[in-house]
Amino acid sequence: MNPNKEIEQGMQLAARKPDLTPDAISERLRPIYEDIQQSLRVPLVNQIFRTLANYPDYLEPVWQELSPYFRAEAFEEQADAIRKTAIPEEIPDVSGLDLDKLRETKKLKDFNDTIYYVLPKLLLVTSLFYELSYGKKQQIGLKNNKDNDFSKISVGILEGMAKVQMVDPEKASVRVNQIFDSIKEVHNFPLIPSYYRGVADWPDFLEKTWNPIKPLVGSAAYEKRKQKLVEQTNLALKNLPLPIKQKHLISDKDKNEEIRLILFAFKQKFIPEMLLDMALIEAMLYGKEATSYSRFSATTNR
Repeated sequence: MNPNKEIEQGMQLAARKPDLTPDAISERLRPIYEDIQQSLRVPLVNQIFRTLANYPDYLEPVWQELSPYFRAEAFEEQADAIRKTAIPEEIPDVSGLDLDKLRETKKLKDFNDTIYYVLPKLLLVTSLFYELSYGKKQQIGLKNNKDNDFSKISVGILEGMAKVQMVDPEKASVRVNQIFDSIKEVHNFPLIPSYYRGVADWPDFLEKTWNPIKPLVGSAAYEKRKQKLVEQTNLALKNLPLPIKQKHLISDKDKNEEIRLILFAFKQKFIPEMLLDMALIEAMLYGKEATSYSRFSATTNR
Protein backbone atom coordinates (compact mmCIF):
# COMPACT_ATOMS: atom_id res chain seq x y z
CA MET A 1 0.00 0.00 0.00
CA ASN A 2 1.05 3.59 -0.60
CA PRO A 3 2.78 4.95 2.57
CA ASN A 4 1.00 8.30 2.25
CA LYS A 5 -2.32 6.51 2.07
CA GLU A 6 -1.46 4.49 5.16
CA ILE A 7 -0.51 7.67 7.01
CA GLU A 8 -3.81 9.26 6.04
CA GLN A 9 -5.74 6.19 7.19
CA GLY A 10 -3.85 6.06 10.47
CA MET A 11 -4.48 9.73 11.18
CA GLN A 12 -8.18 9.36 10.40
CA LEU A 13 -8.42 6.36 12.72
CA ALA A 14 -6.74 8.30 15.52
CA ALA A 15 -9.11 11.23 15.03
CA ARG A 16 -12.17 8.98 15.27
CA LYS A 17 -11.08 7.21 18.46
CA PRO A 18 -12.11 8.59 21.86
CA ASP A 19 -9.40 10.71 23.43
CA LEU A 20 -8.88 8.72 26.62
CA THR A 21 -7.48 11.30 29.00
CA PRO A 22 -6.41 10.21 32.51
CA ASP A 23 -9.85 10.99 33.91
CA ALA A 24 -11.56 8.82 31.26
CA ILE A 25 -9.62 5.55 31.45
CA SER A 26 -10.49 2.25 33.06
CA GLU A 27 -8.93 1.11 36.32
CA ARG A 28 -7.00 -1.45 34.28
CA LEU A 29 -5.00 1.23 32.48
CA ARG A 30 -4.60 3.64 35.38
CA PRO A 31 -1.29 2.06 36.50
CA ILE A 32 -0.05 2.20 32.89
CA TYR A 33 -0.82 5.91 32.65
CA GLU A 34 0.94 6.55 35.94
CA ASP A 35 3.99 4.59 34.81
CA ILE A 36 4.07 6.44 31.48
CA GLN A 37 4.45 9.70 33.38
CA GLN A 38 7.02 8.29 35.78
CA SER A 39 9.11 6.55 33.12
CA LEU A 40 9.05 9.42 30.61
CA ARG A 41 9.46 11.91 33.50
CA VAL A 42 6.61 14.23 32.45
CA PRO A 43 3.34 15.34 34.12
CA LEU A 44 1.12 14.32 31.21
CA VAL A 45 0.02 11.42 29.02
CA ASN A 46 0.52 12.22 25.36
CA GLN A 47 -1.82 11.71 22.42
CA ILE A 48 -0.29 8.47 21.16
CA PHE A 49 -0.99 6.72 24.47
CA ARG A 50 -4.47 8.24 24.80
CA THR A 51 -5.22 6.79 21.36
CA LEU A 52 -3.64 3.37 21.99
CA ALA A 53 -5.62 3.13 25.23
CA ASN A 54 -8.56 2.25 23.00
CA TYR A 55 -6.68 -1.06 22.55
CA PRO A 56 -5.86 -2.03 26.15
CA ASP A 57 -4.94 -5.61 25.18
CA TYR A 58 -2.14 -4.09 23.11
CA LEU A 59 -1.02 -1.11 25.19
CA GLU A 60 -0.82 -2.88 28.54
CA PRO A 61 1.58 -5.73 27.66
CA VAL A 62 3.78 -3.76 25.25
CA TRP A 63 4.24 -0.96 27.78
CA GLN A 64 4.89 -3.36 30.65
CA GLU A 65 7.64 -5.15 28.70
CA LEU A 66 9.38 -2.05 27.41
CA SER A 67 8.96 0.55 30.15
CA PRO A 68 12.12 -0.51 32.06
CA TYR A 69 14.19 0.41 29.00
CA PHE A 70 12.59 3.86 28.85
CA ARG A 71 14.21 4.51 32.23
CA ALA A 72 17.69 3.83 30.85
CA GLU A 73 20.48 6.28 30.15
CA ALA A 74 20.87 4.82 26.66
CA PHE A 75 17.26 5.71 25.85
CA GLU A 76 17.77 9.28 27.08
CA GLU A 77 20.90 9.62 24.95
CA GLN A 78 19.13 8.43 21.80
CA ALA A 79 16.26 10.84 22.44
CA ASP A 80 18.82 13.65 22.76
CA ALA A 81 20.28 12.69 19.37
CA ILE A 82 16.84 12.80 17.78
CA ARG A 83 16.20 16.25 19.27
CA LYS A 84 19.44 17.58 17.79
CA THR A 85 18.28 16.40 14.36
CA ALA A 86 15.25 18.68 14.64
CA ILE A 87 17.36 21.85 14.88
CA PRO A 88 16.10 24.19 12.13
CA GLU A 89 18.58 25.46 9.59
CA GLU A 90 16.77 28.78 9.28
CA ILE A 91 14.68 30.59 11.86
CA PRO A 92 11.74 32.79 10.84
CA ASP A 93 12.12 36.47 11.60
CA VAL A 94 9.92 37.29 14.58
CA SER A 95 11.53 40.63 15.45
CA GLY A 96 8.29 42.48 14.78
CA LEU A 97 6.00 40.15 16.71
CA ASP A 98 6.56 41.56 20.24
CA LEU A 99 7.01 38.17 21.90
CA ASP A 100 8.83 39.51 24.97
CA LYS A 101 5.89 39.28 27.39
CA LEU A 102 4.91 35.84 26.16
CA ARG A 103 8.53 34.70 26.20
CA GLU A 104 8.73 35.57 29.88
CA THR A 105 5.48 33.84 30.91
CA LYS A 106 6.83 31.13 33.21
CA LYS A 107 4.05 28.54 32.87
CA LEU A 108 4.10 28.84 29.09
CA LYS A 109 7.88 28.49 28.98
CA ASP A 110 7.80 25.47 31.30
CA PHE A 111 5.08 23.84 29.20
CA ASN A 112 6.99 24.43 25.96
CA ASP A 113 10.15 22.99 27.48
CA THR A 114 8.22 19.97 28.79
CA ILE A 115 6.82 19.16 25.36
CA TYR A 116 10.15 19.75 23.62
CA TYR A 117 11.76 17.34 26.08
CA VAL A 118 9.24 14.54 25.63
CA LEU A 119 8.60 14.65 21.85
CA PRO A 120 11.85 12.85 20.85
CA LYS A 121 11.04 10.19 23.44
CA LEU A 122 7.56 9.77 21.99
CA LEU A 123 9.01 9.35 18.51
CA LEU A 124 11.38 6.70 19.80
CA VAL A 125 8.68 4.88 21.80
CA THR A 126 6.20 4.91 18.91
CA SER A 127 8.79 3.67 16.43
CA LEU A 128 9.85 0.95 18.83
CA PHE A 129 6.25 -0.17 19.30
CA TYR A 130 5.83 -0.32 15.53
CA GLU A 131 9.04 -2.21 14.80
CA LEU A 132 8.52 -4.63 17.66
CA SER A 133 4.96 -5.43 16.66
CA TYR A 134 4.94 -5.03 12.89
CA GLY A 135 8.46 -4.48 11.63
CA LYS A 136 11.64 -6.44 11.20
CA LYS A 137 13.24 -7.54 14.44
CA GLN A 138 16.73 -7.20 13.05
CA GLN A 139 16.21 -3.43 12.91
CA ILE A 140 16.19 -3.26 16.72
CA GLY A 141 19.03 -3.74 19.16
CA LEU A 142 21.88 -4.44 16.79
CA LYS A 143 24.34 -2.93 19.25
CA ASN A 144 26.07 -5.34 21.60
CA ASN A 145 24.39 -5.51 24.98
CA LYS A 146 26.65 -4.07 27.67
CA ASP A 147 25.86 -3.67 31.33
CA ASN A 148 26.39 0.09 31.32
CA ASP A 149 24.00 0.54 28.39
CA PHE A 150 21.10 0.15 30.80
CA SER A 151 22.33 2.19 33.71
CA LYS A 152 19.25 3.89 35.10
CA ILE A 153 18.46 7.57 35.26
CA SER A 154 16.30 9.15 37.93
CA VAL A 155 12.63 8.82 37.10
CA GLY A 156 9.53 10.67 38.17
CA ILE A 157 8.04 13.97 37.08
CA LEU A 158 10.78 16.57 36.98
CA GLU A 159 10.74 19.82 38.90
CA GLY A 160 10.00 22.79 36.68
CA MET A 161 7.76 20.92 34.26
CA ALA A 162 4.24 22.10 33.53
CA LYS A 163 1.02 20.79 32.09
CA VAL A 164 -1.92 22.90 31.02
CA GLN A 165 -5.59 22.36 30.38
CA MET A 166 -6.26 21.60 26.72
CA VAL A 167 -8.74 23.92 25.04
CA ASP A 168 -11.80 22.13 23.69
CA PRO A 169 -12.30 23.19 20.05
CA GLU A 170 -16.07 23.13 20.59
CA LYS A 171 -15.71 25.75 23.32
CA ALA A 172 -12.87 27.78 21.81
CA SER A 173 -13.22 31.32 20.53
CA VAL A 174 -13.71 32.05 16.85
CA ARG A 175 -10.15 33.36 16.69
CA VAL A 176 -8.66 30.21 18.20
CA ASN A 177 -10.74 27.92 16.02
CA GLN A 178 -9.58 29.76 12.92
CA ILE A 179 -5.99 29.03 13.95
CA PHE A 180 -6.90 25.41 14.73
CA ASP A 181 -8.42 25.08 11.26
CA SER A 182 -5.26 26.51 9.72
CA ILE A 183 -3.07 24.02 11.64
CA LYS A 184 -5.22 21.10 10.52
CA GLU A 185 -5.28 22.24 6.90
CA VAL A 186 -1.58 23.05 6.57
CA HIS A 187 -0.39 19.91 8.35
CA ASN A 188 -3.16 17.77 6.87
CA PHE A 189 -4.08 16.64 10.39
CA PRO A 190 -7.66 15.54 11.08
CA LEU A 191 -7.18 16.41 14.77
CA ILE A 192 -5.62 19.27 16.69
CA PRO A 193 -2.36 18.30 18.40
CA SER A 194 -2.49 18.46 22.18
CA TYR A 195 0.34 21.01 22.25
CA TYR A 196 -1.59 23.55 20.21
CA ARG A 197 -4.73 22.92 22.27
CA GLY A 198 -2.63 23.60 25.37
CA VAL A 199 -1.09 26.89 24.25
CA ALA A 200 -4.47 28.08 22.95
CA ASP A 201 -4.95 29.49 26.46
CA TRP A 202 -2.46 32.10 25.20
CA PRO A 203 -4.07 32.97 21.84
CA ASP A 204 -1.55 35.74 21.11
CA PHE A 205 1.28 33.26 21.50
CA LEU A 206 -0.53 30.65 19.40
CA GLU A 207 -1.12 33.10 16.57
CA LYS A 208 2.28 34.80 16.65
CA THR A 209 4.21 31.54 16.58
CA TRP A 210 1.99 29.60 14.18
CA ASN A 211 1.91 32.27 11.48
CA PRO A 212 5.71 32.14 10.82
CA ILE A 213 5.66 28.33 10.91
CA LYS A 214 2.73 27.97 8.52
CA PRO A 215 4.59 28.72 5.26
CA LEU A 216 7.41 26.35 6.21
CA VAL A 217 5.29 23.23 6.72
CA GLY A 218 5.50 20.97 3.69
CA SER A 219 8.40 22.90 2.14
CA ALA A 220 11.32 20.97 0.70
CA ALA A 221 13.53 21.90 3.70
CA TYR A 222 10.82 20.92 6.17
CA GLU A 223 10.21 17.56 4.50
CA LYS A 224 13.95 16.87 4.31
CA ARG A 225 14.33 17.59 8.02
CA LYS A 226 11.35 15.34 8.78
CA GLN A 227 12.92 12.48 6.82
CA LYS A 228 16.15 12.97 8.77
CA LEU A 229 14.19 12.66 12.00
CA VAL A 230 12.72 9.35 10.87
CA GLU A 231 16.16 8.11 9.79
CA GLN A 232 17.77 9.19 13.06
CA THR A 233 15.04 7.37 14.97
CA ASN A 234 15.65 4.19 12.98
CA LEU A 235 19.35 4.52 13.79
CA ALA A 236 18.48 4.99 17.46
CA LEU A 237 16.53 1.73 17.44
CA LYS A 238 19.63 -0.08 16.21
CA ASN A 239 21.68 1.53 18.97
CA LEU A 240 19.38 0.39 21.76
CA PRO A 241 20.45 -3.10 22.90
CA LEU A 242 16.96 -4.34 23.61
CA PRO A 243 16.30 -8.02 24.26
CA ILE A 244 13.31 -8.65 22.00
CA LYS A 245 11.08 -11.36 23.42
CA GLN A 246 7.99 -11.45 21.24
CA LYS A 247 5.85 -9.60 18.78
CA HIS A 248 3.03 -7.80 20.54
CA LEU A 249 -0.04 -8.60 18.50
CA ILE A 250 -3.59 -9.11 19.67
CA SER A 251 -5.98 -11.78 18.45
CA ASP A 252 -8.31 -9.41 16.57
CA LYS A 253 -6.77 -8.99 13.09
CA ASP A 254 -8.82 -5.90 12.25
CA LYS A 255 -7.73 -4.14 15.45
CA ASN A 256 -4.13 -5.18 14.81
CA GLU A 257 -4.29 -3.44 11.45
CA GLU A 258 -5.79 -0.34 13.06
CA ILE A 259 -2.97 -0.22 15.62
CA ARG A 260 -0.39 -0.66 12.88
CA LEU A 261 -1.80 2.23 10.84
CA ILE A 262 -2.02 4.53 13.87
CA LEU A 263 1.57 3.79 14.92
CA PHE A 264 2.78 4.26 11.34
CA ALA A 265 1.04 7.63 11.01
CA PHE A 266 2.38 8.90 14.33
CA LYS A 267 5.96 7.79 13.74
CA GLN A 268 6.15 8.98 10.13
CA LYS A 269 4.18 12.22 10.30
CA PHE A 270 2.34 13.37 13.43
CA ILE A 271 5.17 13.28 15.98
CA PRO A 272 7.99 14.30 13.60
CA GLU A 273 6.03 17.33 12.40
CA MET A 274 5.18 18.38 15.94
CA LEU A 275 8.84 18.04 16.91
CA LEU A 276 9.84 20.23 13.96
CA ASP A 277 7.22 22.83 14.91
CA MET A 278 8.42 22.80 18.52
CA ALA A 279 12.05 23.21 17.44
CA LEU A 280 11.04 26.24 15.39
CA ILE A 281 9.08 27.71 18.31
CA GLU A 282 11.97 27.21 20.73
CA ALA A 283 14.36 28.76 18.22
CA MET A 284 12.10 31.76 17.59
CA LEU A 285 11.75 32.38 21.32
CA TYR A 286 15.22 31.62 22.65
CA GLY A 287 17.58 31.28 19.69
CA LYS A 288 18.83 28.39 17.61
CA GLU A 289 21.30 27.19 20.23
CA ALA A 290 18.43 26.54 22.65
CA THR A 291 17.02 23.87 20.35
CA SER A 292 20.10 21.66 20.59
CA TYR A 293 19.34 20.38 24.07
CA SER A 294 16.65 20.11 26.73
CA ARG A 295 17.18 21.49 30.19
CA PHE A 296 15.26 18.47 31.49
CA SER A 297 17.46 15.81 29.89
CA ALA A 298 19.37 13.62 32.33
CA THR A 299 22.45 14.16 30.15
CA THR A 300 22.35 17.98 30.05
CA ASN A 301 24.38 18.67 33.16
CA ARG A 302 26.66 15.65 33.09
